[in-house]
Amino acid sequence: MTLSGKFALNWPGDALFGAGRVDELGAVLADRGQGRALIVTDPGLKQAGVLGRAEAALRAGGVAFDAYDQVSPNPTTANVRAAREMWQAGRYDALIALGGGSSIDTAKGAMAEILTGEDAFASFGRDLDTSDVPLPPFYAIPTTSGTGSESSLGAVLKSPERKFVIRGRLLQPRMVIMDPELTLSLPRGMTAATGFDAFCHAIGAYTNTVANPVADELALTAMRLALEHLPVAVEDGGNLEARAGIMLASYLGGVCIGQMGVDGIHGLCTPVESIKSAVHGQVLGTLLPHVLRYNYETQGDRYAQISTRLGLDGDPLQAIFDAATGLAALTGCPDRLGDYGITTGDIPRLTEMALLSQATQRNGRPMPPDNITKLYEAMI
Repeated sequence: MTLSGKFALNWPGDALFGAGRVDELGAVLADRGQGRALIVTDPGLKQAGVLGRAEAALRAGGVAFDAYDQVSPNPTTANVRAAREMWQAGRYDALIALGGGSSIDTAKGAMAEILTGEDAFASFGRDLDTSDVPLPPFYAIPTTSGTGSESSLGAVLKSPERKFVIRGRLLQPRMVIMDPELTLSLPRGMTAATGFDAFCHAIGAYTNTVANPVADELALTAMRLALEHLPVAVEDGGNLEARAGIMLASYLGGVCIGQMGVDGIHGLCTPVESIKSAVHGQVLGTLLPHVLRYNYETQGDRYAQISTRLGLDGDPLQAIFDAATGLAALTGCPDRLGDYGITTGDIPRLTEMALLSQATQRNGRPMPPDNITKLYEAMI
C-alpha cells in the first residue's frame, strides 16, 4: 500500500516490561484502587512457584486474592465457565491472567461470558467491542513467549466439537506485565514452540491482505527478534537477554494480530488442532513450508521484502524460507500431518473449518476450497 492509503490502529493497553516487574503487581493494583483480584492460571505454574510469586506481590500491596488454577493446556469452554462462575461468586475488582496463552485465553473467554451473559461460543464470528456490562479491569502476565494473547484481541478456545476463536477490543488486557524472569524455567520444547508461534504471527500479518504500514514495521521487528533470540533461548534457557527478546517478539506479534490478523498458516492449523491433540507450534511448523510455497506463486515480492528489510543473505525468497523453516525445525515438528494421526478422510472436515477462519480469508493468496483441500492432501 501507499502511505496515503487508509488504515486503522488499535493499540493495546498499558505495559510494564523488565526483569522483576511481576513483583510490582500488588502496588499496581493498589494504586488503581483495586483490592481483591481473581487469578486465572494453570496447575503447573502453581507447582513451579510462579503463582506463589504473584500472590506474594499482591500481599505486599495489600490486595486480597483467590485463584482458579485448573486451566488446561488447550483451554476449554469448561475452563472458561468455571473461571466465570468463580468471578461472579466473588466480589472481585480485578481479573489477572497468569500464564501462557491458555490462561490468558481462558480469562478472555470468561470476560466474554461476563460481558455478554452468554457462553463463550456465542461470541464466535462476531466482534466483542461493546457491552452494557461494566468492563472488569483485566491484567495479563505472560509466562511463555509466543502466543501474543497478552496484546491481541482474540482467544482460541476448545468446545467439545471444535476449536474456535473469539475476538474483540473488550477482550484485550488493559495492562500487561512482561517479566522475562518468569520464562527462565520454560522447557526447551515449549520455548521453541511458543517462540515459533510469535514468528508465524509476524510473518502472517506482514504478508496477508490487510494493509497497515505501522504494523508492518512491528511485524518486521518481531521477526528480527525471533530470528536473533529464539535459537539462543532454546539452547540456553537461562539467557535472560534472549528470553526478553522472545518476550518482546511475542508482544509485538500480538499487536500485529490486533491490527492485521494472520494468514493461512494459522487458518489451516486450527482445524488440525480441533480434531487432534497436538502442540500448536509444532503444527505450525509442519504447515509453514507448504503455505509459503503456495503463497510464493503470487506473493513472492512481499516475502522478498522481508529478506531485504532483515538483511538476510542470498536469494531473497530462499533466504526467508530457510530462516523460517530453520526456526520451525527447533520445535521438532513432524514433516507430515499424518504423523499427528490426520488421514485423508479428515480432509473434507478440515477444509470446511479452514474456510470459516478469518486467517484463511486474509491469506495473501486466495485460498478457495479446492486449493485448501489440495494443500491438506499434500501434507498428509
